[in-house]
Amino acid sequence: MSRSRFRSTALAGAAALAVAGLLASCSGGGSPGAGQDAGDPVHGGTLVYLEHQPPSCLYLPAAGFYPNGGVLNQLTDKLTWQDPKTLKIEPWVAKSWEVNADATEYTFHLRDGVTFSDGSPLDAEAVAANYDVYGLGNKDLKLPVAEFVNNYERSEVVDKDTVKFHFDKPSPGFLQGTSVIGAGLVSKKTISLPYEEQCQLKNVVGSGPFTVANQVIDKEIELVAREDYNWAPPSFAHQGRAYLDRIKIIVTPEDSVRVGALTSGQADYVRYAEPVKSSETFSWSGVL
Repeated sequence: MSRSRFRSTALAGAAALAVAGLLASCSGGGSPGAGQDAGDPVHGGTLVYLEHQPPSCLYLPAAGFYPNGGVLNQLTDKLTWQDPKTLKIEPWVAKSWEVNADATEYTFHLRDGVTFSDGSPLDAEAVAANYDVYGLGNKDLKLPVAEFVNNYERSEVVDKDTVKFHFDKPSPGFLQGTSVIGAGLVSKKTISLPYEEQCQLKNVVGSGPFTVANQVIDKEIELVAREDYNWAPPSFAHQGRAYLDRIKIIVTPEDSVRVGALTSGQADYVRYAEPVKSSETFSWSGVL
C-alpha cells in the first residue's frame, strides 16, 4: 500500500475510534490533510504515532493527561458522544436518556449487546459500578472522585439495560460529563481494583475498538483492532470494526527525531513539534 494511500486509510479508519486526543484530526468528520490522497477507505495497515511523553497512571479520572487520553480513548467507550463541531451530546453506549426537571435524576437506556474485551457485558450493573467510583471514590481502594461528577449520591439499576443516577443537588453538567475522556467505561473487574493496579495499562479492560497487544513500559504501546466491535456512536459514518489493524504508539522525546520520522515517512502522526524558522518550509500534515 502506498504511503499516501495508507494515510487515507488511517484517516478513514479512525472514524470508528471516536477519539478526542490521539487521532482528533481523523474522526468521522475528518478530512485528509494537505497533500494527502483522499481515496476510499481501505481495510488494514498500522498507524505509527510518535508521542513525546509516556502515559502515566491510566485510572480513567486521570485521563486528562494527554498521553493517557490518547491511549484510553482507543480502549474505552462512553455513555455519550459530544460532537466537537456542534457540541451536541449524542447517543453512544446509551441510546437515550431522560433528565428530571431539577437535574437531580438522570436515567440512561443502554444499547443491547455491548461487551467489554474480556467478554463481560457492558450492562446497567457495570455502568453503575463505574459511576459509583467516579462519583463517590473508594477510600479502601484509594480511588479518588472524578472531577467531571458533582453532587453524586448513588446509582440505581432499574433493569439490565437501564441505570438511573441520583444527585443530592442539581447537577446540570452531568450529561456533558458522561462524554469526557475520563468517563470511559471499564469492566467491573477493572473498576474494583485498587488505584495502583488501575493505573497499569495491562489491567484496563474496556469496550472500545482496540485492545492492548503489547507494551514496553515508557517506550511503546501496540494496540490491535477488536474484530467484534460494532457500537460506535450512531452518527458516525463508519460502523463496525476499525479500518486500521493496529496502532503503534512510540515514545520519542527528541523533537528532531519525531519530525524526521514524519517527513521521511517512517511515522504517520507525531505530537508536539517546535515551530520552524520562517525561511524553512514544512508540511504540517500529521502533526498534532
